[in-house]
Amino acid sequence: MPAIRAAAWMACGARAVVWRPEVQGRVSRLVLAMWLMAPLAVMPAWASDSAGSTGSTGSTGGSGAGLQIERILHEALDVERLSASVALRGGRLTVSATADRLLLPEPLGTLSGVRLECPSLVPTTAGWRCREARLSADGGDLALADHPLRLDWNTRRNRVRIAGPWPDWFGAEGEFVARVAGADDWRVELTLQGLDPVALAESPRLAAWLPEEPPVVLQGGRADLELEGDARGGHRARLALHDLAFSDVVGLRAGEGIDGHLQAREDDGAWALEGRLETGAVFVDPWFVDLAETGALQVDLEELRPGADPLTDGLDLAALRGSLGDMLEFSGEQVRIGSLESPAPSGIFRATAEDPGAVHAVLLDPVLAGTLGRDLTVSGGSVSGRLELAGGEPRAAGLRWSGLGAEDGAGRFGVAGSDGELDWLADAPGRPGQVSWERAHLFRLPLGEFEARVRAQPDGIDLLQETRIPIIDGALRADDFGLRLTADGPDVRFTGGVQAVSLEPLTEILDWPRFSGRLAGMIPEVRLDRGDLAVDGRLLVQVFDGDVVLRDVRVRDLFGRTPELGLSARMDRLDLELVTRAFEVGRVEGRLSGRLDDLHMIDWRPVRMDLALRTPEDDPGRRRISQRAVQNITELGGPVQAAASSVFLRFFENFSYRRLGFRCQLRGGVCELDGVGERADGGFTLVQGGGLPRIEVIGYNRRVDWDELLRGLSRVTAGETPEVR
Repeated sequence: MPAIRAAAWMACGARAVVWRPEVQGRVSRLVLAMWLMAPLAVMPAWASDSAGSTGSTGSTGGSGAGLQIERILHEALDVERLSASVALRGGRLTVSATADRLLLPEPLGTLSGVRLECPSLVPTTAGWRCREARLSADGGDLALADHPLRLDWNTRRNRVRIAGPWPDWFGAEGEFVARVAGADDWRVELTLQGLDPVALAESPRLAAWLPEEPPVVLQGGRADLELEGDARGGHRARLALHDLAFSDVVGLRAGEGIDGHLQAREDDGAWALEGRLETGAVFVDPWFVDLAETGALQVDLEELRPGADPLTDGLDLAALRGSLGDMLEFSGEQVRIGSLESPAPSGIFRATAEDPGAVHAVLLDPVLAGTLGRDLTVSGGSVSGRLELAGGEPRAAGLRWSGLGAEDGAGRFGVAGSDGELDWLADAPGRPGQVSWERAHLFRLPLGEFEARVRAQPDGIDLLQETRIPIIDGALRADDFGLRLTADGPDVRFTGGVQAVSLEPLTEILDWPRFSGRLAGMIPEVRLDRGDLAVDGRLLVQVFDGDVVLRDVRVRDLFGRTPELGLSARMDRLDLELVTRAFEVGRVEGRLSGRLDDLHMIDWRPVRMDLALRTPEDDPGRRRISQRAVQNITELGGPVQAAASSVFLRFFENFSYRRLGFRCQLRGGVCELDGVGERADGGFTLVQGGGLPRIEVIGYNRRVDWDELLRGLSRVTAGETPEVR
């Protein structure tokens, strides 16, 4: 049998041998090349057995045979000018084979100057064995110089076994074993330690296996690698990473100190992957994850079936499961991901956050910059969600949460003990859901326990039935509420009313001067469009035993850093005794009516307004003003004087007046003042006397700095009574 096989090979002579069976996969072609090449080393020995000696004897005595083939062309390899010889020297059978050029499947590529030496070929009961083979070849960046190999050829089964140490490529050391009996019968095992992933990634031999523009560049670290593969598809791999570092050219992706592992198992074309990152820090704009703080990242994939070229054809995945420490668990099923350039994922994905605060801080807060969610602190409770994607577009979603708390870092809003559930569909209204909380606040305004039935719409959410939000001893009644998400931002509508909120506790909460009264009114419609709030209709505030009607209320950038408020108001018959008692500016008896037009506030500071207040003509009540009130009015700004003798001011505590009032037109930080009457000397009357003892309060400076006026009011309300001389 050996002689017949050798004769068949030798009969080819210098002709090219062409044979192109279908062999799937680069790994299959590579191991098949080993199977085709290994017998060439011992082929001359068979020829010698059958055809006699074709060599010569040396001085030590011996015989030999040779074989030359111009070219061998095969799906798995291409060999040019192959020479093989066998010789018997000193009682040992030596074999050598050389080739000018050997083209192997990637990633090995082209080798030149190939030489295989076997100093002692030993026959066995099954075939041939060489334990001290040496292989030399020049592959450019990869070269071999007398690299040791162990060769076994089972001629009965036509099976070749090649084993040896790893040739120290890419800084690694280890062992490899290959057993090959043909394209459909082979097995490869490789174990490496200390692999340099940077050198491996920079090798041109991997260029065909990697994207032309990889998303990151490896910068350091080491790896251990274990590979097992066979023709029946039972491939196994395990990659362990140690102190890995990477980054991209612009610094939007980076990682350092990464330790972890990746295990892969293939069965009938489907892969199962298990990956885990134990330590290290990773930044992928805008996220930064420090595994020492979050805990390990675990991801498991089941039945992963890549396309012919995963980078362009995508992949299918039956299921995935993962976790980030104890804070987050996630999963997916029926997943389809497209090409690298257009992933457009499809599938059903779920996530559960047992520590919503940590999940928000690590994963959500970075993407909420510039929104209401920035600087938000989330605490307690749990959150679970479901998302269904088709071609990258959301088709359905669900959200459940319980015991959740959230607090805005700027103190604008907060909620505690919140529960809820929402279901959303892309093309139809979702199922009825609910939202509730135990307590909340808007700015410093406290909100009581609340529950509402709602329904998610394809582009927003609607209130299903009337509800109320408790505010102190009253409530905000919501008859209708709707939110729509537009290309320009959220559009909110609201209709309802304010039900009798007591002002005394409200002013204390807001740190205003304490006064009594009630806030109530109808709100025909409120709209929030692109961060701007507008109130249609009028809001009635019953305060100081009178009425204040607010209209044209509008707020720009309500939750921004510099909100702008605009409104107009009408004041009707406010009790001055209650007003002056609340602000502690002295005592004034009588009524006050007026208007406030075109108030414009930026960051809650007035920058423009037209305010006019005066005694109503039809007020029949008692009109008195205390000495302290007179003194405080003269203190508020500019050259204002009381037209009464100092004797009167010293000996009378109260004075009669006929009418009082003032007007302020605020523009550019200056208040243009006016009163209830003009004087021939250019002054204006703020308090017009009537009866005895009589007093007049007269102003002469019509332009008063607004900030100075506020400082004077602050001194007066703080009780710093001016000295009267």
